[in-house]
Order: sequence, then structure tokens, then C-alpha cells
Amino acid sequence: MELGATRRLAVKKFFTLFVFLFFAPAFAEISSLNDSENAIVSDENKIFLGFEANNILLLEDGSLYFSFHGGVKIHPQFRLGMYAATVANDVNTKEHGKKISIDYNSLGILAEYKPLQIGNFSLSIPVTAGAGFTSINTKGEEHSKAKDGYFVADAALHFNYQINPSIEIGIGGGYRVFLGISEDDFENSDFNTPFGAFFINWGER
Repeated sequence: MELGATRRLAVKKFFTLFVFLFFAPAFAEISSLNDSENAIVSDENKIFLGFEANNILLLEDGSLYFSFHGGVKIHPQFRLGMYAATVANDVNTKEHGKKISIDYNSLGILAEYKPLQIGNFSLSIPVTAGAGFTSINTKGEEHSKAKDGYFVADAALHFNYQINPSIEIGIGGGYRVFLGISEDDFENSDFNTPFGAFFINWGER
């Protein structure tokens, strides 16, 4: 009786040791894969910051448009963030015989898709959508500044070059459209504009 119990105990210990030796490497591999996946996810979610300069047409007059943007790289091919932009130099023109000065500012969201990357070169499609106001100042009149709210969106095509793991530069162009411009007889078509862009982004690749 004692001999049978001893054998059963030995078999149980052997079986436990066998299970441990057989499954331990598998558990270790699963743990390693999970750690690798977490590392990949962590590697993909990286913050980026950037600056962009546009040449635009405002009331058929050339002007400069600056924007700052930032967000998170949630996938090697996709970035999501926000932007803030302003016209750098007011457009001075005449409307109904009056000299006026015009600029506009906006704030919104940014999404960028990168469908092609070859080495340090890549192609991306950024899209923005936001809202803001335009300031119209009639010269020589007190309290003449009016703020007209609007919605704005644009899409572009960018050609990018990764200088180093932290800095990306590029050029591109696109088209910007407005909705809601109606102050002082101005229309959306007075502000809709094609644009060329130069930009620089900071963030790990």
C-alpha cells in the first residue's frame, strides 16, 4: 500500500515537472511577445510638433500664413493633432473707396496620412478643419474693427525628407476653403485660396 502511494507521488511529481518544463518556455515566449507588442505600441505613440509657412492669396493679394501644429503619431502612417494659424502680414486694399486692413486666425484639428515611404523620403496627405475669425479694420475710422466668424478646411500633398530621427522637413501645396465669410460684403470666394507650403516637424521617427 505504501509502495503504491509512493509510486503515485513520484508519478505526480514527474508529471508536474514535465508540465513545468514543457510550458515554461511557451509562457516565456508569450510574455516576450506581449512585451514586444507593448514596446511597438509605445514606439508608435510619439508626440510631434511642427511649424508651417504658406504663401496664400487673400482678396487676390499675396500674403503669408503661419501655423503651429502638434499631436501624436498613433501609427507609422498616421498622425493626429491640432493646429493654430494666423495671417502674418495684413492685406491692405480698398473696398467701396475705403482703405481697409484684413487678416484672419483659426484653430482646429489636423490629420495626416503617409501612404508612401522610401528610405528617408515620404509622401503625405495632411487635412485640417477648424474655425476662426477675420479682422477687418477700416483705416481712419474709430472702432471700425469687425470680427467675422467662419469655418475653414484644407487638404494638401506634402513631399517629406527625414534629416535625422528627430527632424523632418518638406514642401507641398494644397487648397483652403472657407464657409461663413459675410462681413463688409466679402464672400467665401474672396478668401478661398491655393497655397504652397514649407514646414518642419520635430518628433522621433
